[in-house]
Amino acid sequence: KGCRMQRIIASVTLLFSLSSFAQIESIIQFKGQNAETVNLAKQVSVVRPEAYEADTTCTRQIPREVYECNDVTRYRTECRDVPSIENCWTESENVCRNVTRYREECSYGPSRRVCVDNPSREVCYDRPSREVCVERPTREVCRTNSRGEQSCQTVGGGQSCHSVDGGQTCTTVGGGQSCHDEQGERTCRDVSYQDQECDSIYHNRCETIPAHEECNEIPYSEEVCGNVTRYDPENYACTETRYRDVTESKKLSGILNVVFVTNGLVNEFPMTVGIASNSVAMNSFSSIAKLNKEPSVLVVVKEKNVKVVSENAKEINVEAKLVVEIIDPKMVAPSFPEEFNSITMDEYSGVLKIDIDGSLSATGSVEAVLSHKPFLASRKTVAELKAQYPSDRAKIENTSLVLNLSGLAERDLKKKMQLDLKLTAPLNIPGEVLNAKKPKTEEVYEGLKVRLN
Repeated sequence: KGCRMQRIIASVTLLFSLSSFAQIESIIQFKGQNAETVNLAKQVSVVRPEAYEADTTCTRQIPREVYECNDVTRYRTECRDVPSIENCWTESENVCRNVTRYREECSYGPSRRVCVDNPSREVCYDRPSREVCVERPTREVCRTNSRGEQSCQTVGGGQSCHSVDGGQTCTTVGGGQSCHDEQGERTCRDVSYQDQECDSIYHNRCETIPAHEECNEIPYSEEVCGNVTRYDPENYACTETRYRDVTESKKLSGILNVVFVTNGLVNEFPMTVGIASNSVAMNSFSSIAKLNKEPSVLVVVKEKNVKVVSENAKEINVEAKLVVEIIDPKMVAPSFPEEFNSITMDEYSGVLKIDIDGSLSATGSVEAVLSHKPFLASRKTVAELKAQYPSDRAKIENTSLVLNLSGLAERDLKKKMQLDLKLTAPLNIPGEVLNAKKPKTEEVYEGLKVRLN
């Protein structure tokens, strides 16, 4: 417990030494100058390990010879005569033979034409024609002459025929043939062909294994005696290399060159610059810079480096460099819209279009929550998006921010919805910004009304 307390006290002492002696600094006033050189010096404590030889006890092995007997496994060869034996086994053989088989082949004779009137006849005949005459009705035709007398006569009647060769002229109907084709007679016969038929035939095979000698290695145990080297431990006084921390007081001297990139800006403010050690050994260092007063411009450290020039028993000499740039915040601050003209949502494509009044940084990230509030219920999320822009989910088109919410809808789209929007854009300043108050890099918009198309 006492050793642990001593270690805690030593650690606290070391931390106090680091905070008290690990850095040297100075305050400079910026008034628009392009450069300034600062000479720094301070007495510091250097803690480094030192090797020393310490007395201790070592162990070595002393050999000695002893006579011992131990059982050792050895092997002897034993052989026996094996008489000749007959070794038999069964082999199968595939035997094939040609066989004659038959299949039926059929054909049809020539077709013939058969008449419907007499199917049994093979020759068709002509139906006899007939004459058809039309009987015309008679009618009476009357005429009146100039004296007013009427005379009548009967006309028409009888058959209407055409006289041919002194006979009647009639229209011939019917006659002709009514026939169809009939398939010829089917004739079949057996046709022979050659095929192969196989069977498995089993045969016994035997071979004679001649008489021979068969040998095997047989293990056995045998006692073997002889001198064996054994080792006994022996302690003796010796020394070993150990390390202890040795504290020395040295003067840390440094030249710090501060270069200002003003960009034509003139602004007065105090700042602290210096050199800090990275360890109690004082063998590596880094430049430090901090603002003592918040200026209206941005102060950015673009470069800082320190190198050890020389070291002796009394002094450590270093050289350091700081490059500080003065920037107008308006030149690097991200752009965010002041307000939005309209926000529309396409019901079919899921594209949300936000018309911007103002400007927006070309790159950044967006978080969007589309929601609606049912009657007498809490607000429900319809869709949510987190994306970088420009990307396939978010991009700037002309004066609009376009968000693709396709496939992200958790609920059906409603006519009355609102949008909560958070836009974030990077500062895009390489280096370390010393200002406590930095340009705003995000903007939040809540309760934006969305119109559904």
